[in-house]
Amino acid sequence: MHLDKDELARSGRILPGLAKAALGTLLLFGAGGVALAQNMVVRSTGPSASSYPAGKKMGNDAKITLKAQDKVTILTKSGTRVLSGPGTYSLAQGSGSASSASGRLSSFINNRGSSRARTGAVRGDSSAAVVTPNNPNLWFLDVTKGGKFCVTNPKGLVVWRPDYTGSATASIVEPTSGNVTEIAWRKGNPLKAWPRDVLPVTNGAQYRLLGSNVAQSVEVNFVVLDSAPVDLDDTATVLIENGCTGQLDLLVETLNLNNGDTADQG
Repeated sequence: MHLDKDELARSGRILPGLAKAALGTLLLFGAGGVALAQNMVVRSTGPSASSYPAGKKMGNDAKITLKAQDKVTILTKSGTRVLSGPGTYSLAQGSGSASSASGRLSSFINNRGSSRARTGAVRGDSSAAVVTPNNPNLWFLDVTKGGKFCVTNPKGLVVWRPDYTGSATASIVEPTSGNVTEIAWRKGNPLKAWPRDVLPVTNGAQYRLLGSNVAQSVEVNFVVLDSAPVDLDDTATVLIENGCTGQLDLLVETLNLNNGDTADQG
């Protein structure tokens, strides 16, 4: 992770905040597995979606009966499992190890340059396809994504941009006053500290963001959490309960990134 020297001087608590998150992750996971007490539904579509809403928890002895066009994603100790109907499935038949999920989540929360490792071809290089990198941290605000955004560290919020092959700016508009604050990224730097001195990160605060390399603006509504989630189960629950669907999707996608989700089809 790389932040400009000037912004580090202005926001000296960013790195300590991230360091605390890393320490919390270390204490949480250590050498053991994810503290996931039950299986949890994180996505559900199709005619049976109302029977398996996001946030529903089930024991390992539970069975799920799905109809045609149903698709349910379950968060388990081993990562995620996707069930597609029609059919009846036992949650006791999941595969994988708990350590794989905990390791991926630890890396996700405690980013160590993974954003650079996943960048694609440089724009303008017609000989290769451009691959959009993945947001390397659940708590980094993606400048291209709107909606509710859960914040664990209001004093150390970081803004992330997926395309950092060149320099860029983003305009942040305060909707009530119309005041505009601009932030700028240097070439090759995907991270920028949120300008909290002029735009406080408070619960319910709304801002509109427009990046210079983004097709349209997005509106972000902050949800400041009372405390950081303590484990994978708690993280998913908090994101679901607060409507932070973008981060929930990112969490699921990140868990599936290296292993691939376990799919069961009827």
